[in-house]
Amino acid sequence: MPPQPPLQQPTIFGLPLKYVSLLTLALQNAALSIVMHYSRVSIHPDLAYSPATAVLLNELLKGGISFVIAFLRSPLLSQPSNVYPLTRRRPLYSLPALWWAAFSDVCGEIFSADAWKLSIPAILYVIQNSLQFVAISNLPVATFQVTYQMKILTTAAFSVAMLRKTLTGTKWLALFFLAIGVGIVQLQTATGSGHRSTPAPTSSNLVGSAQEFHHHMSPLKGFGAVTAACFTSGLAGVYFEMVLKGSKADLWVRNVQLSLFSLIPALLPILYSAPSAADSHGFLKDLFRHFGGWAWATVSIQVFGGLVTAIVIKYSDNILKGFATSLSIVLSFLASVVLFDFEITPAFLIGASTVLSATWMYNQPS
Repeated sequence: MPPQPPLQQPTIFGLPLKYVSLLTLALQNAALSIVMHYSRVSIHPDLAYSPATAVLLNELLKGGISFVIAFLRSPLLSQPSNVYPLTRRRPLYSLPALWWAAFSDVCGEIFSADAWKLSIPAILYVIQNSLQFVAISNLPVATFQVTYQMKILTTAAFSVAMLRKTLTGTKWLALFFLAIGVGIVQLQTATGSGHRSTPAPTSSNLVGSAQEFHHHMSPLKGFGAVTAACFTSGLAGVYFEMVLKGSKADLWVRNVQLSLFSLIPALLPILYSAPSAADSHGFLKDLFRHFGGWAWATVSIQVFGGLVTAIVIKYSDNILKGFATSLSIVLSFLASVVLFDFEITPAFLIGASTVLSATWMYNQPS
């Protein structure tokens, strides 16, 4: 038998899709931290949008887009010869019936008997997204990005405990240095150095002072939130991996299931904090109160990141994901210096460099 030709790697504009998706993910991670931080600290707290609304919209939009992709990827649409084997062209009158059959097929996959397994990671992801808003509101962007890499440590711990994975000595050493690097960044920020709580507006500040309303940041509250977010992220990611390994369902179908199970926990804080009947202006007006351009930008970048992550999971590997993470940290650091008057300290540089090195070391092949 002649040798089989190598599989063609998908490309976009002539570039391998895995590299394009990783670069896009790095830019998205950096942009999300910057935009989310600015949207929370640039205005008075009384005029700030509701993070719970942003989390809910994120799940609605991500679920809707994932459903459309799953629908278009249905075998009934992508492989019509399975339905009409005797002809290459489908009769026009059959198209509505074909679309309905594809719609029913996707819905059947979404509401399958094992769909309930996604309820646990869905709840955890909602909690994680909510904690991210608390953390980014109380930490400088660069500090948040570095500290959030602690999710590598929690993911590894849950992988060992739940998936019975074994880690090499190099990976354990990388996790040790990761913890040290995050600890250095936490200590130097907790002492008050590394950021300004109320910097004066300067002409060189491209966005305008992010603290011009004298937003008070609480490092202790921020670190508590980011630590809890890392734990929920690690547990949700490992549990989601367990579900994917035990199922043949399409990844986009799983994304829809995640979004569906996320709706109730995302709605609960909105209903809990709803204004009284006397102060209410209607559910939708209350829901989108103070929801301006920066809020919509935050939601859009979050949704886009969720879709890019799905592509990265399919086409990339851990080494390249490590480089993408490192690039996003560097970009966030540079943006913090330019846009948010972030003060560079030796302690932060040492801690951030340690985290970057540990991330690179952890993602090396065994």
